[in-house]
Amino acid sequence: MNDQTALITGASSGIGFELARCFARDDYRVVLVARHLDELKEAARLLHQEFGGVDIVLLPFDLSHPQTPELIFAETNERGLQIDALVNDAGFGETGYFTDTDMDTELNMIQVNAAALVHLTKLYLRGMVERNYGRILQLGSIASFSPSPCQAVYAATKAFVLSFTEAVQHELKQQKSAVTMTILCPPPTDTNFFHVAHAEHTRAASHPASAREVAEGGYDDMMEGEARSLPTVSAKFNFFSSLVLPDSMLATLMNTQLQSARR
Repeated sequence: MNDQTALITGASSGIGFELARCFARDDYRVVLVARHLDELKEAARLLHQEFGGVDIVLLPFDLSHPQTPELIFAETNERGLQIDALVNDAGFGETGYFTDTDMDTELNMIQVNAAALVHLTKLYLRGMVERNYGRILQLGSIASFSPSPCQAVYAATKAFVLSFTEAVQHELKQQKSAVTMTILCPPPTDTNFFHVAHAEHTRAASHPASAREVAEGGYDDMMEGEARSLPTVSAKFNFFSSLVLPDSMLATLMNTQLQSARR
């Protein structure tokens, strides 16, 4: 055990679980946060199976509730856990025309993808800056770089995460802090995202990246203190496309990816 602790939200599956694997492999204590205790227990079982006596703390909390970040912070403080690495992975999407999608789902999405991320960052970053040590990984997306018709709110939350992260990165440099913050911007990835977002049959879901590949790329970049992680060739292509193409064309391309692959 290296006596460091990582807290990962959305840790029961997908990229979050694979990031938890990376920390467990490197002998971190891992604090796993997700909504369902049974899924957290299964994630812990898999980590114990692979890494033996890794220290695992399970926190079943729902980040769609505005008070949840304070509850998580209070719980880690009560347990005497100093969080050395924070991973804000939790998030979900919804697919469809904005006029047709459910308002409550999208307000919850804003809460989980953006508000909870900011709240947890605020709570844990202050201590990191005081200690002059810590790492934060924020989950963005290739959707951070362009408007995405039929996932308008989801893409907007990821654009928010990008802008927020880059601003705080600059502040940390101004403060001459050793704390680093990295934004991970994966392409469509083989997780439960497409099922939750009702996008299983779209072109974007037809050739997803590996969750392990994405997580390991993001983890390595976070450990190197990189500002941005583009973990696959597809992610890099999307980013560079956003630098040269107008938003109207980017929106058309993103919309094409969200059309049915069955056509």
